[in-house]
Parts: sequence; C-alpha cells; structure tokens
Amino acid sequence: MAFILNLTWREVRSSWRRLLFFFLCLSIGVGSIVALRSLVQNLNRAVSGDARNLLTADLEINSTSPLTPEQTAAIQNVTQKFPIIDARTETIQTNTMARPADTTKEISAMIELKGIENNFPLAGEFILSDKKPFSFNLLKDHGALVAPVLLDKLGIKVGDRIRIGGTEVEIRGTFDEEPGGISGFRMGPRVFVERKVFDEAGLNNPGSRARRRMLFRTSGDPQEMSKALREALKGSIVGVTSYRDAEQNFGEQFERTENYLSLCGLLILVLGGVGVWNVARVFVEQKRETIAMLKCLGARGRRVIFIYLAQIFLLGLMGSLFGVVLAQLALWGAGQRFSDSLPANLSYQLSFSSIWQGVALGLIISLLFSALPLLQIEKVKPRLLLRDENNERVRRLDPTKWFFGFVVLAGIVLLAIWQANSWRVGLAFVGGLAATSLVLFFSAWLLTLLLKRMRKFGSFAVSQAINSLHRPGNQTRIILLAVGLGTFVVLAVQSLQVNLVRQFDFSRNSNLPALFLTDIQRSQKDGVLELIKQQTGEDAEMIPTVRGRIAAVDGQPVDFAQREVRRESGQLGREFVLTYRSHLEENEKLIDGTFWDETPAASDAEAEVSIGDSMQGVMGMDVGSLVTFDILGRRLTARVSSVRKFDAQRTRTAFMFVFRPGVLENAPQTFISTITTKLSGADRGRVQYRLLEKFPNLSVIDVVDVLATIQKLLGNFTLAVSAIGIFVVISGLLILLGSVALTKSQRIYENAVLKTLGANRRTLTVILFTEYGLIGFLSGVIGATFALALSWAVTKYIFEIDWEIDLSLMIAGVLIETVLVIVVGVLASFDVLFRKPLGILRSA
Repeated sequence: MAFILNLTWREVRSSWRRLLFFFLCLSIGVGSIVALRSLVQNLNRAVSGDARNLLTADLEINSTSPLTPEQTAAIQNVTQKFPIIDARTETIQTNTMARPADTTKEISAMIELKGIENNFPLAGEFILSDKKPFSFNLLKDHGALVAPVLLDKLGIKVGDRIRIGGTEVEIRGTFDEEPGGISGFRMGPRVFVERKVFDEAGLNNPGSRARRRMLFRTSGDPQEMSKALREALKGSIVGVTSYRDAEQNFGEQFERTENYLSLCGLLILVLGGVGVWNVARVFVEQKRETIAMLKCLGARGRRVIFIYLAQIFLLGLMGSLFGVVLAQLALWGAGQRFSDSLPANLSYQLSFSSIWQGVALGLIISLLFSALPLLQIEKVKPRLLLRDENNERVRRLDPTKWFFGFVVLAGIVLLAIWQANSWRVGLAFVGGLAATSLVLFFSAWLLTLLLKRMRKFGSFAVSQAINSLHRPGNQTRIILLAVGLGTFVVLAVQSLQVNLVRQFDFSRNSNLPALFLTDIQRSQKDGVLELIKQQTGEDAEMIPTVRGRIAAVDGQPVDFAQREVRRESGQLGREFVLTYRSHLEENEKLIDGTFWDETPAASDAEAEVSIGDSMQGVMGMDVGSLVTFDILGRRLTARVSSVRKFDAQRTRTAFMFVFRPGVLENAPQTFISTITTKLSGADRGRVQYRLLEKFPNLSVIDVVDVLATIQKLLGNFTLAVSAIGIFVVISGLLILLGSVALTKSQRIYENAVLKTLGANRRTLTVILFTEYGLIGFLSGVIGATFALALSWAVTKYIFEIDWEIDLSLMIAGVLIETVLVIVVGVLASFDVLFRKPLGILRSA
C-alpha cells in the first residue's frame, strides 16, 4: 500500500495539470448531486419536518362551505369517543380586498384574510416584527396583524386603519413569521383578524370563497381519530387531515423531486465520466514506458492494472471530496440568491446521506469509466523500451473490452435506477440519454464526414484546420457530442421559458382582462356595470357562478378515506366554480360530444354539463358519464354531454364545468365580471378604489400584477434548471480539455513539421483559432437544432400552447458557446505555438 501511495504521489506531481481535469470532471458531477439532494432534503425538513407547526394543529377538518347540522353532529359523535383531545379552535380565511380608511389615499390591494379564535395556534407561533410575544388582545376590538409588505403597498403604518369589506380594523403590529406560513405563491399579503370580523365584513355569506378549518390538538396519535372522522364524513365534501398524513404526503413529494433532480446530477456525472475516460486514456498513453519498465521488473499485467486502478480510486476519492466542497459553496450561493423565495428556517448545510451517496457515485463512475482505458495496460509489452509500437493497431475483436463495455453500461443503468428509486424511471432516463446521445453523435459523425469533402476549402490555414478535425485519433465527435449536449440543455430550457413567458404576456392576449371582479351579488349587478361604464367606457358582461364539488361519478362516491383519492384531491376534491350558458365562448372548441341548444332544461332530470378536456378520464369521466355535484348541500346529477378545449391565447375566463341553463338559476350564486380595457397602473388602482368604495364586498384581482408574479416564478425556475445546463456545458468543456491533452503530442509534431515547411506563427495561430471555432460553432448548431426540436415538442404536446422560434436566443447561444470553446481550446493548446521544431523532430 505504501508503494501505491508513493507511486500515486509521484504521478500527481508529474501530471498534476492533467489530473486536475480528472478532479474537476468528477467534482462537478459529484457536487451537483450532493448540492441538489441536500437542498431538497433540507427543504423537506424545513417544510414538513414539523408537520404540526405546518398544520398549526395535530388534526384539521376543512371545508369550503358551512358544515351542515348532520356533519356537525357526526363530528361531535366521533370526537366524544376520543379523550385525547386537549384543545380545539376554528379559523376561516379568504381572499379579499383592503384599502386605507383614509379616503385621501385612493389605493387598494388584494389580501389573504384569516380570522382566528382566542387559542390559535394550537401548534407553531407568531414571530412579531417588534420581537414582542404574540397576544390575542392585539386582535380584539377590530385589531389586525399584517405582513409588513402590506404597509408598503398601501402606504400606511402601524396604528392606521384599513377597510376590509364592510368594516374597519386597526393595524396593531406586523409579523415576520406566522404559524403554518411558508414562502410560495399567494394572491396577496396575509392579514390576521378576530374571527367574528368575517361576519361583520360580509365575507361569510353563502357562496363565498371562504375556507373553514376546525383544528384539534391531541395528547396522543390522532390517526385513529382521523380514520373515524373520514368514515363518519364519507361521501361529503369535508376533508380530514392529520399531521402524519401531511408528513407522509410531503415526504413522498420531496422524495420524488429529490430523485428526479439526482438524475440531472447523474447526467452531469456521466459526462464527467466521459472526461475521466479521456484523461485516463491520456494517462495510460503517457505512462506506456513506465508500465513497460514495471513489467520488465517482473510485474504482471494484472498487478500493474491493480496499481493504476488503486491510483484511480484514490484520485477519484479526492475528486469526489472536492465535489462535496463545491456543493457546500453552491448551497451557500443559493441561499444568497434565492433567500427571499425559500423558507426562512431552511438550512444550507449538506446532509450526510447526500454526501456519502455523492462520494460513492463519484468513486463508482471513476472506476467504471477508467476501466476500459486501463485495459490497454495488458497490451503494453516490455519490448516497448527497445522498439516503439505506438502505431501498431489491433483489429481483431477483443472480448474483454466488450465485456467491460457491457459492465460500464449496466453500471450506469443500475446507478440511474438507484438515483431515481424506480426501475421504470431509471430505464427511461438511460434510454432517453442513450437516444439523445446517439442522435447527437450521429449528427457529429455526419458533419465530420462532410468536412472531409472540404479539404481544399478557402485558405491554407482554414483547410488545415478542417483537416485537423478528421485527423487519425481525432476527438471531434466526442467533443461535438459533449459540448453540443450542454448547449442543447441550456437553449432548450431558455426556449421553453420564452414561450411560457410569451403565453403570459398581457399585450398578446386581447381577451385577457386587466381587472377581474368576483363576489358580485345579484342586487349589485346593475350598479357594478354602470360604474365600470363610467370609469372605463366599457360595456362589461356579468357571468353567473355557483360553487360546488364533485360528490360522485357514475354513482361511485369520491371517498376521501382512500389515500389515493386524497392524493388527487387537487383534481377531485377542490371546489369548482360552475356556470351555465347556452353557447360556446370564442376561446372554446368542442372536441367530443355535442353542445345543447338554447332550450333550457325542464327539470333536474334533464341536467347536462360540458367538461374541460383536463377532466376527461378522471374517475372515468367522459361523454355519457353521470357526475353528481354537491352545491351547498344540494345534490345535483348531470350527464356529461360534451368535452371542451380552451384556446389559451384568447382566454378571458375558463370554466371546467358549464351547465345547461335551467337547473342552477335558483342556486345561491354570485357573479363575476371582467374589464378588458387596457389601463395604466394608476388607472387600475383608481378603478379598484371606486368599485370598493361603493361595493366593499367585491374582490378585484389585478391580472397584470398576478402575471408579473407568475413570470417571476417562471424566471426562478428557469434559472435553476439552466444552472444544471450550465454544469453540463462545463462538463463538455472539460472533455474538450481532456481531448486537447490526448492529441497534444500529435499537434506538437504537426506544428513542428509545418514550421519546417515554412509556416509562421501567425498561420499556426489562425489554424488553431479556426479549428476550435469550427468545433464550437458546429457543436452549438447541433445543440441549438435539437433544443428547438425539444422545445417545440414540449410546448405543443405537453404545455399545449403556441410555439414560436426566438432566433436571437439561438444565435446568441451558438455564438457564446463558440467563444467559450475557442477560449478553452486555444488556452489549452497555445503553448504549442512556441515549441522549437528542431528538438521535436530529432526526438520523433
């Protein structure tokens, strides 16, 4: 072992520049995996590590409509059987509008209003901005606690009063953290008030969008109580969740996210493995005489392989540990860049499990990818010291190489399955990687084939640069593959972002409203329309809405006692906004079934409903299905008569369920309206204020502000994914460096010959720049071409939105990538230009 360590140290000292590439190839891949896994694991702990605090209780019962007497009795019957209940409380929350009580300030803002009782929270705590302890007395007699951002939005301060609905409250403090609060998308800042303020403000009427929660703190495990409550409320729209359910659901979601992100890191590590393979080839090639000398001294081929394999292991370990250091730096950087979007209690330290997985993967990849180059040691003969056999070529099939090639492929498959924690996902990842690599490699092969036919193109320098791309032993195809793959990932993500942001571009959709009005009562319809006409000159339309949930499909109830149904609650259990009309909107297209005529339904027995295409297939829902809705306690069964698809570019409103007129007119309902007139920010604020002054119960959504928030979220997502693509580009550039090292001796000899034949340093410099410029340009073109193809396919068939090409993005991407390759390649080879030809030719 001492001999191996001594030999390794000598090799590191003599070849440290080349081995630095070995370190970096592994370190970037290992660092990406460790950083991504640690970040997701830390997010999991921050968000769901203490599910009680997140839920603000041990168990909650939630509903978007008031509990019926039967449901209240069922809950009481169950809870009386469980003496583990220590405390209970109730909350209610909704989105509404707030504005200063000072009428000289004509401004308003959307808020998330939450009404609480005296003993809230049952778990978790408030952290007030002034660091004083929270007391419910702050909310008594129309007090309020608000998020600090609301003060900036409304231009007010603590002690001022704001108007919410039909009442006023005084701001008595701000909070930095709230019970159960996590960072994420919200319609507006959170405001806490006493629960009875809801009724005074007129926000708890039938048909309102308020969510009601009944919370319990228990002295024991609440799972049995949770099961009993679900059974008692079976078939209703009331949900029951315990903190253990929340822990399990969050854990599963974060585990899936962690596994998928680890596959992205594995992609970078596999590219790093290609770099390891390149460096190992150079290493073995340059140590041929040392290997021959060891064999002359009696060392067998397998022993020599073991010696160098041990060196690879030690170097791989050091490279992997350096990757861990890079991962820690990356996490600290993410904390600095995205701290506003991440939970305040998020840790930015690496987790032990991610460290050992990353190091293990680094070692395995380094051994797998260096195995084939190390097999060349068997071919090195002791007589190499007397006769150069460098140009001898073995053409027969080598079973050993094929065997180890299969081992490397099987190893990558097993690593993918391990990281994805799924055979199907792991195999799909390797299959997709293989298919993409084959297509890119074939494209690179085709380009080099075309280059062979251009030997006499242009000047001598350009022709020589083209010839260099297909010289014997060239690395052109592998460089084009690696660097092209990195360009492909970055430009594909950027192209997808451009099309998604374009989809939310307010100026492109003439139907997209500037303001969206909700919670309009029947008695307010005419007044609201008149005020809109006065303020904007627009003849707005009133759309009736009724709130309801799916209770059953074809007689099969939506049973939230089933965990699978609870997991899909976002599609099945959420409250839908229903409407009724006798015609299709201009942004809708019928894709199945038939739409009714203008004749209204004579009775509930003739009820028909048209569904959005995303609901088709959910619980078998399709044309002809019977869907039962729970509408404020009333059960209504309607036959699905058609399926509609929405045109996103012309969307003003998009209802998932549209009823045939004749059955919902007498149900408790509110109305919505839109203002499509293009208004400046000041004009939108003025219109909102005028509407709320006369109709304080309205909610007015500023669509422009919402879209700006969505675009910011898209930007953060794209930046995070693009970072992965940038790592792929860096891995490709490291492979380029390894390839330069592999052919450097040949380049030195060629330059010596060219200098002898009269080529000056300027000509050699042009050849060098042209060669790497061609490699960079061709790899950029390959990557950009396939990035366009992928973004088109994803945009059209997954996002189902219009796709447009952004030529400026593609051109900029190709140019930047070309410059990077030129800089890296030239810097790695520039010293060749200053070598004296005489000594090189004498030693050849």
